[in-house]
Amino acid sequence: MDMNRENAPIASVQTVLAIVEYLEAAGSAGVTEIADGVGSSKSTVHNHLTTLRDGGYVVNEDGQYRLGLRFLGLGESTRLQTDLYEVARPQIEDLVEGTDLVGNLAVEEDRTGYYLYRSRGSDDIRFSTRAGETYDLHCSATGKALLAHLPPDRLESVLDSLDLERHTEHTITDRTELLEELEAVRDSGLAFDEEEYGRGLRCVGVPIFGVDDAVVGAVSLSGPAAEMTGERYRETLPDRLRAAKNRIEVNLRDY
Repeated sequence: MDMNRENAPIASVQTVLAIVEYLEAAGSAGVTEIADGVGSSKSTVHNHLTTLRDGGYVVNEDGQYRLGLRFLGLGESTRLQTDLYEVARPQIEDLVEGTDLVGNLAVEEDRTGYYLYRSRGSDDIRFSTRAGETYDLHCSATGKALLAHLPPDRLESVLDSLDLERHTEHTITDRTELLEELEAVRDSGLAFDEEEYGRGLRCVGVPIFGVDDAVVGAVSLSGPAAEMTGERYRETLPDRLRAAKNRIEVNLRDY
């Protein structure tokens, strides 16, 4: 048996996934636009869209295709596979209630950061709270909290896959400097995003450990940089996060 052939990607599946990802980014699009976007023929794309439509995965509205609500159930099922979401969600709600902050629950999977849950305390903050969004680990508070507590060999593997993209002038793009930052995170138990992911936004986060003392996620609070300063940023919010972290970890053990 040809092992290389057995493990080779299946082109039709790759095309379907490309179509789904294109529609996720575009919102809605016609066959021609999708075909150009995924680099496939219109007939091939139309056939895949028909199959996806029959399964409820896409909807055709006057020739414009969008993702169907079938994905909503799949996404929620995926999120519910981890006890962390159920345990941490009410704690995040408590953290942001009556504040101008955004609370975040994040995990790392396959060298990528994913938000499992996000909640906004005030409508004054126009900041995405969409669950399922991916983000760069090296320049976010939750990302640093997760990286800092990975086993050394796993950390090296993850860092090897990251390009340390620069998002602002404050982003750490040097691996040695990042490792020094992660050591400080391990020592303090706190991770900070000093406008490294986006200008005008600061964030502070803490890691969450599971029953086997392995890091299973991270929780953070984000807000306008002008208001995330001084004692509030360095002491008050970290203390609240530590208390929430403790409650989450205790509840995980009993869940």
